[in-house]
Amino acid sequence: MITVLLATYNGEKYLSEQLDSLLGQSFKDIKILARDDASTDGTAAILEDYAKKHPETVTVIKGEGTGSACANFLELIRLADDDYVMFCDQDDVWLPEKVEKTYKKMLETENGDRETPVLVHSDLKVVDKDLRLMSESFFEFQAISPERDKLNNLLIQNNVTGCTVMINRAMLKLAKMTPSSCVMHDWWLALLASLFGKSAYVTEPLMLYRQHGNNQVGAKKANGLGFVIQKFKNRKNTKRNYTACFKQAEALLELFKDEMTAEQAETVAAAAELGRSSKLQKIKLIKKYDFRKNTFLRTWGQYFSI
Repeated sequence: MITVLLATYNGEKYLSEQLDSLLGQSFKDIKILARDDASTDGTAAILEDYAKKHPETVTVIKGEGTGSACANFLELIRLADDDYVMFCDQDDVWLPEKVEKTYKKMLETENGDRETPVLVHSDLKVVDKDLRLMSESFFEFQAISPERDKLNNLLIQNNVTGCTVMINRAMLKLAKMTPSSCVMHDWWLALLASLFGKSAYVTEPLMLYRQHGNNQVGAKKANGLGFVIQKFKNRKNTKRNYTACFKQAEALLELFKDEMTAEQAETVAAAAELGRSSKLQKIKLIKKYDFRKNTFLRTWGQYFSI
């Protein structure tokens, strides 16, 4: 059995289309665990309607508002209890074989070993609010390099998109210790996989990633100089994001230092130290531990932003 964790908040406009895509999966042995974050529109009513029509598949959790998609997913993670878990946003559309193909990759990566934490993710197609294609590949659109899954890579930049992720029970056990100081649940899971398990990815896009102007994260075309210039113009926001990144490293060290190797602990501590270092010290740490971004332009911009 695979549990799909669906986090919702004021998502009535696109939610039914997403739920229909989940129910239309070629892999049928799934259940949907949805948690609404105190929506003020018709989202809760839509969820209840689907739960009544599909009681064997859809379960709705009612809770207090957490204030963010990340916190909502963390609540779902704490409630989850299955061999495999996937994460689902409210406004996308899953292609019919998404679960089947992700699960196949999961079994290949586990290779019979269910004790090792494993994370599997995939590419996506980027579409507009009406599902018109914007890009065949989110990896290309966002200048993401999924093969860069080493600890030093992931401490400074996330290469995993949460709504494509499947984790096994061993990873779920680790995920239940996720702190509120993590930047996003997918980033935290990617870090745990780099430390204690394995990650793999499906190169084929398995879902439609809808961009509609109100996305909590969203896709930004990031393979040109314009992206770096925009980041430079929004330096305050960029610095805030880096600060959150460094605090995430601190939380990782605090929770799992005793389980890390000496080399891993040193690398995580260096990433945390970036938040307390002078500009020159930061540059030295970036070079020493190879805390580089995915592209030359992003790495170049990094030196000016931290």
